[in-house]
Amino acid sequence: LLQTIDRFLAYTDAQFVLLGTGERYYENQLWEMASRYRGRMAVYLMYSDGIGRRIYAGADAFLMPSRFEPCGISQMIAMRYGCIPIVRRTGGLVDTVQHHDPNAQTGTGYCFDRYEPLDLYTCMVRASEGYRYKDTWQNLQQRAMHQNFGWDKSAADYIQLYAEILGIDYTTQLNLTTEKQSQGTAPKTAKD
Repeated sequence: LLQTIDRFLAYTDAQFVLLGTGERYYENQLWEMASRYRGRMAVYLMYSDGIGRRIYAGADAFLMPSRFEPCGISQMIAMRYGCIPIVRRTGGLVDTVQHHDPNAQTGTGYCFDRYEPLDLYTCMVRASEGYRYKDTWQNLQQRAMHQNFGWDKSAADYIQLYAEILGIDYTTQLNLTTEKQSQGTAPKTAKD
C-alpha cells in the first residue's frame, strides 16, 4: 500500500492526507514519505473526529483499500460530503459503493477487485483521470451525496425482502393500508 501511494504521488500532482494509527514500522515509513512530499502529504497518526470531518469536507477522494470490511461507515460519510470513495470490492463496500461508469453516468465511486498494488494503483489513476473532467466529476459527487443509507431505507428494504419470501405483494398491501388510513378504517397500531 505504501509503495503504491509513493508511486502515485511521484507521478501525479495529487495531495494525500492520512488520519489514523497502525504499526510503528508503517507509521515511520509514512512520516518519511510525508517529509519527501512536503506540502503534498500530511500524516496525522491519531484519530480525531473533527480532523476526520474536515478531511472528508476538503478532499476530492477517499481511499479505502480494505483487505476485508464487514461494513464500515467511512465510505458512506465520505459520500455524504461529496468525497468520492476509492475502494476494494469486499464485504459491505460492495453494497455501498457502485463503480463509476462515465459513459453511462452511473456509480458512486471507484472500485477494484484484487488486493494487489497494481489494481489499487490503476484504480487511483482512473479516479485521478476522472477528476480532470469537472462536469462528470460533479455529477459523480451528486450521485454519491444523494445515496440513502438511513434506517428508513434499510427497514423498507427488509420489509420488501420478507414480503417476497412470504409471497406477499407488499406494494398492494401498503396501498390498501394507506387507503384505509386515509378513510379512518385502518386497524389500530401500537402507537394509536
